[in-house]
Amino acid sequence: MNVNQSRLLSFLSKAARGEAEMSPHTLDRFAQYARDAMEKQFTPRDKAFTLRMSNIGKPSCQLQMQAKGVQPESPSYDFKMRMIMGDLMEAAMFTLMEAAGIDIKSKHTKVSHQVGDTVINGEYDVELDDGIWDIKTASPFAFEQKFNTPDGFNRIKDKDSFGYVAQLVGYAKAAKKKLGGWWVVNKANGDFKYVPASSINEEEELAKIKATVDTVNNDKFNRCFEPETEYFRGKPTGNTVLNSGCRFCSYRETCW
Repeated sequence: MNVNQSRLLSFLSKAARGEAEMSPHTLDRFAQYARDAMEKQFTPRDKAFTLRMSNIGKPSCQLQMQAKGVQPESPSYDFKMRMIMGDLMEAAMFTLMEAAGIDIKSKHTKVSHQVGDTVINGEYDVELDDGIWDIKTASPFAFEQKFNTPDGFNRIKDKDSFGYVAQLVGYAKAAKKKLGGWWVVNKANGDFKYVPASSINEEEELAKIKATVDTVNNDKFNRCFEPETEYFRGKPTGNTVLNSGCRFCSYRETCW
């Protein structure tokens, strides 16, 4: 078990027994983190499209739609709630790490990575003694089926529609720091998993980032996914359905 994960588990176990305290200074910092999180969610942003660390790993067809100014489907109210919950959970994790004695080298630091004439900006979550880490929240299903498994890294990489791998590699490359991985929290019960990214091929991921930049800067639209065969009771129906990569995309109506 990683030493930082062990420290956090030990602190939370003591807290569950009523044997851990949190200093007024740490509590004040949490109040500021929480305020920053809410301010982030309710401060108007520039809607002009740019390639960022947070989107550079997403399907390039989705990014091309955004770059062309195509109007996406309006998200439902629960999308905003999920974003708020994620930011507040991140604030709680920072506070718990500090209280547990984990050495936080830096956090919420802005970085830039240049590909040709394109500058990709971003802000990584946290740098610990073993590299750059992203804090993520996940639904119970995603947590158990993807992150909380013996091959968690491979499952993240194989179905990475949110671009977690490219995002992390971009942060580490821009900051000139080691790759850490992901601290993932189950939104439903607070369970968390420490998923190291030690087996990432950085050069391969950087090449993918460059390919995405080239595709988005090209006017020719390229769809990343093809329809899949529809099955009923194990037999093909003769129809096709959307690929899972398209099913929850906000641009699927325009694209298809």
